[in-house]
This record gives sequence, C-alpha cells and structure tokens, in this order.
Amino acid sequence: MRTTDHLAAFSTSKQQAYLHRRSPNAELSSKQPSLDVLNDPVVTRRDEMAGQKPQVWLTAAGVILLTLLGLLLRPWHSITVQPGVQPAPVNRTGDGLRFKYDGSCEMLLNAGGWVGISHVSCEPSTKGVATCGAGHSDNWQWSAAAVKCGAQRISRPQLLDALRNRWIVVAGDSITRFFYASLLRILTDDESQQVVFGHQDFEHDLEDNVRLTFRWAPYAENLTQVLQAWTAHSEAPTAVVMSAGLWHMLHITDALGYQQTLGHLKSAATRFAAVQPKGMQPYLSLLSISEVYPPKFKTEEKRAHMTLGEVDAYNRAILNSSILVPAGPFHLLDMHHLTQGCGPTCTHDGLHYSNATYDAATQIWANHLILSLSEQTTRKMLG
Repeated sequence: MRTTDHLAAFSTSKQQAYLHRRSPNAELSSKQPSLDVLNDPVVTRRDEMAGQKPQVWLTAAGVILLTLLGLLLRPWHSITVQPGVQPAPVNRTGDGLRFKYDGSCEMLLNAGGWVGISHVSCEPSTKGVATCGAGHSDNWQWSAAAVKCGAQRISRPQLLDALRNRWIVVAGDSITRFFYASLLRILTDDESQQVVFGHQDFEHDLEDNVRLTFRWAPYAENLTQVLQAWTAHSEAPTAVVMSAGLWHMLHITDALGYQQTLGHLKSAATRFAAVQPKGMQPYLSLLSISEVYPPKFKTEEKRAHMTLGEVDAYNRAILNSSILVPAGPFHLLDMHHLTQGCGPTCTHDGLHYSNATYDAATQIWANHLILSLSEQTTRKMLG
C-alpha cells in the first residue's frame, strides 16, 4: 500500500543534505569519476546528472536534446557495458559504510548500478541488465566484471529448471517478504499465487515440484530458532535467504546487541549445515540492511531510531560478526548497495523500495544459487 509522503517538516536544505551525505558521488560534478568512490563507474546515476552544470554552448545543448529525444521516442533495446571497466572495491567512503567486494565472482555478482532508463526490452542483447519489461521506473545493470563472471538475467524457464524438485526458504522481516514476492513474480504468472502481505507465513507449491516457503521472523533470534528446529528435525532446504535487523533497529536500537544475536545465528547456521549430507549443504544468503530515507517516515519513532548512522552501525555489525563467507556460513546479498543506489525516488515510505529493487536482488541471488549448484555438481562428478 502506498503511503503519503511526509515532507512538510523537512526543509529543502535538509533533503539536499541527505542526498549529499548518502551519495558516493556528491562532490564529483566538477571532476572525473574516481574509482575510490564509485561502486560502478559504468552507470550514470540520476542524482549525478541532476547536479551537473548546464552547458552554455548552443551546439552542445542541441546534441543533448536530440539524444534525449532519441531515447524517448524508441524502446531501449541494448545497453552497452564499457569494456575493460572494473568495479571499484566497495568500502567506507565519506560518511557511509559499504561492503567490500573482493575479486571473487561470488562477491562481484553484487556489483552494478542503476541505468536511469525506465524500459529495457527483455531480449538476449540486454541480458547484462538484471531487470527488464514494463512497470519499472529504473533498471539495474551488472558491472563489466560481474558480466565476465557470467552474470546474466535469468529467465523463468531457466530458474524453474534450476529449482526443479527443490525447496527454497525465505525467512525474516518485511524486506525478505518483498524478496519472496519478487521470487513469485519471476516463477509464476498466477496472480493468486502472488498475494504476500502482513506478519505471517506463506507456502507455495509451483510447477516442476518447486516448493517455496516464507517464514515471518523479524528478529535474528527468530531466525536462529528456525535453523535450530530444522536441525532437530533433519529438514534441509536447498537454499535459505534471511534478513533481520530493521525491527531490532526500531525497537531496541543497539547495534552491538544485534551483533551478538548474529553470532548466535552464525553458530546455529554452522551446526545446521554440518548435519547435512556431504555436498548437499544448503546455500545460505543474508541481506545487508537497506538504506533509509527518514523524510518519508510516517512516525517520529522511526525518525528517531532508524537513522542513517544506525543503518551504518547495523551493517558494521554484520561485518564484525564474521557471519559472512569466508569466516561464516552466509553469502552476502547486498541490499544496501541496491537501495542506496536507487535513491529516495525509489521508496514510497523511506524503508521499502520499488519492485525493480527486489527484482534485481532476486536476479543476483538466482545467479549466486545457479553458480553454487553448478559447483556442487562439479564436486560430485570429481568424487
């Protein structure tokens, strides 16, 4: 449900300060992009474009106008990734905290950015763009390095084939619920199967014997209990996607305490994976904490507790907990990168984002999972 924007209490200067504080490119309008601050220099951010000074030469203005008219009057059929451009390591820049991407394809599948184009045709020439088709205000494209790792948009037949006879569990808060809804959108056209809302569990049995489960578990302690129950009953999903942190941030607001609960979750996940048959360990994914935009929050409680600083603190807790590979059992699905990159225009309530954001996350996850399943198959063949 779309909520009303509550911007009256926030001055224009404060909104501009927010954009300056959270944009990694806030001070780059007068100089060349630096690989030290850009996640993906391939992609032109809309907020960068908004900050550029207008050209004073009539000829240049005419060229720009003709280019824009060309884009508006025809569908976008191809988006070219600049050859040879590598994504910068994601690290702390300015005031914000970011997750560092090492050179592994596992991590680089998170690398990319928003293209600022509302329609991308769903055809083979655009497979480097994770999202396509109608209904998106923007679309997300993988970086050149991610494409070299094999990143590509996964079609419904491809994903159904990969998930045949498998059980996928998504557990956590409203962010994972939106992810679950996105997974349903890619796997089925049956709208009656796509109704997912509220603080409740869901179960869907799809074609090709694909089983999907959503477990409402908004705190890390709840996720730990889910894993402990599976361990006790020898249940083994093929893949598990988890997210918890926003409720802890809102109602407890203790990043160090959150880090401790992640330690318990890590231990439970390690034990859960250890009891599975060799070569059959489930693929575990953990979502980083999404970006927030406080001017759109509806309550004073959210504005007081769900601050930009707390988002950084909670993501730092994820890093410091050693819950992510290689030290831990969970693979990073970087929602913070996706949501921060899309920006305030992509969120209606300051917390939840557009379908395109979660569709991009689903595509990143699908690439992760297919890569993992392929590696499992190879290990089995090698004995």
